[in-house]
Amino acid sequence: MTYAVLPFLVLALCLWLGRRTSTLIVIFAYLSVEGFLKLLSNYNPVVHVGIDVVVLGVAAWWALEAVLVQRTGIPRLPWVRLIGIFAIWVLLELANPYSPGVLPSVASLKTHLAAIPLYFMVPALVKDRREVVRLLLALTLIACMPYAAALAQYALGPASVLDLSQRAWENVSYYHEWRPFGTSAVAGGASVMAFLFTPLALVLLLLREVPPKARVVALISLVLGAGAFIVSGVRQTTLGALLAMLVLAGLLASRGRSRGVVALVTVLVLSVGTYLAVEAVLRPLSTEAVSTDPRSPDIWRRQDVTERILTLAQRGTYLQSRAGALQVITYRATRFPFGAGLGRTGSGAGTLLNQIRSTPQSARIQQEILWADNYYADMIVETGIPGVVMMFVVMAGFLVGSARLARSAGDPVVAAAAASLAGVFLAFLVISWGSQPLQGNPTLAAFWAFAGLFAALQRMEANAPAGDAEAAPPPAELRVLPQPAR
Repeated sequence: MTYAVLPFLVLALCLWLGRRTSTLIVIFAYLSVEGFLKLLSNYNPVVHVGIDVVVLGVAAWWALEAVLVQRTGIPRLPWVRLIGIFAIWVLLELANPYSPGVLPSVASLKTHLAAIPLYFMVPALVKDRREVVRLLLALTLIACMPYAAALAQYALGPASVLDLSQRAWENVSYYHEWRPFGTSAVAGGASVMAFLFTPLALVLLLLREVPPKARVVALISLVLGAGAFIVSGVRQTTLGALLAMLVLAGLLASRGRSRGVVALVTVLVLSVGTYLAVEAVLRPLSTEAVSTDPRSPDIWRRQDVTERILTLAQRGTYLQSRAGALQVITYRATRFPFGAGLGRTGSGAGTLLNQIRSTPQSARIQQEILWADNYYADMIVETGIPGVVMMFVVMAGFLVGSARLARSAGDPVVAAAAASLAGVFLAFLVISWGSQPLQGNPTLAAFWAFAGLFAALQRMEANAPAGDAEAAPPPAELRVLPQPAR
């Protein structure tokens, strides 16, 4: 039960900090280790919904404050009405005649609705360019922890994780190679953090307005992030990060600024150097640790995860992976156009499978929907065609909006940050074809937080005095540690 107290302690810290950027930093710091806490606690129910306890708790407190001072109302943010309609539609799905039961349906609200308050929280906290840089720097620092943990675990071998939790073996046993966990609950999870935060670190590297120390932090984070990609073996996150950085460089180049291209080339050179270093230093240590651990399957002794990233250069990787997704989407859309009931997909479906199969009809439907590693296919099951269309429009809307802001913003900080978000939003759309990034954390929470950051950037640009953005002084000192509310 000790672990179950942690989300409430984090919530208390966030409430004490008040409406400061530090609150967001604390939330992301907890998010970066939540998976690790799930493993240590053997998926304690409270820890499993820990980030939701924090986000919903902060949102509820702020809503109560607004009611008490009679300042209620919905902020004017991009796509806020469609997001509201989507939320109402999800709640209506609770009455779906194909529902697998009350518990799975209500539990699925964690996936569909619990992270949306971050969309409203971020623009309420991030209000100027200095806070943008501070937040990017804090996230870059936070990400170094799972990166370093993954690299250390890879070198130390399976004992570095399997000795910590019995559940860890269940989560890694079906992989063909030894893959480190970092601070996540799944093997290769450190690459997910690298996918989310590598494009943000690149912003710090290319901005003239950023202090030199922040650039050093960005360089260290980019090197460690490249290492996390190499030892994690998750090709989709690697491709997603590469796509995001290409979009970032392309949008800035379209404004006549080549610093993005130079920064991207620098990252690619650093990545090659990191790969050579991992092969020369860490792989021999990992090979020895795997070979001497009696729990290692024989295939782990014959294959190494660092070889997996090289398959990205093979044509068959793109033609064969995730084959048949379109057929599954078509089948589900024609069979269940308005959804097959909330809670039938995602990680919660595995935990509550007995409840889902408790009635003959529900068990039959669960067998009929088939399996698909595709977000759009799973959303058809959960929310039907209307739900998946609304979410696609929202995702595409954030992409288009951030790309336009990157092209038009006068403030270089706003332009660069918006360009990085445009890249990440496009990557979300693309990798959703072969995974479900918006059905679990940290990607789910990060998506809505990034959407809120886009709304904050848009508001900053709209309120900026004409002609002052380019001449604005650089941030003097950037503190990323929480400061108490005054």
